[in-house]
Amino acid sequence: MEHYRNVDNTMRAYPEIAANWKEAGIRPDKWVAFYCGTGWRASETWCYAYLMGWRRIAVYDGGWFEWSQDPISNPIEVGVPVEV
Repeated sequence: MEHYRNVDNTMRAYPEIAANWKEAGIRPDKWVAFYCGTGWRASETWCYAYLMGWRRIAVYDGGWFEWSQDPISNPIEVGVPVEV
């Protein structure tokens, strides 16, 4: 979460986060699903998006841990995405 917090552990300013997301191709006009290892970090990034007015957002609260427990039902793709 160091990308989302200041050194004193407070939340970074929204414009900084929005600029980082824009550079990474994460935009408010596309659906964005946040996930992490267990769910709590994804919830924090979801809150950023929500407070910035984004409405096409979701969070997978079970995280990678839950998803990977059932590889038959939950496919896992590897490699570099074709489109960001």
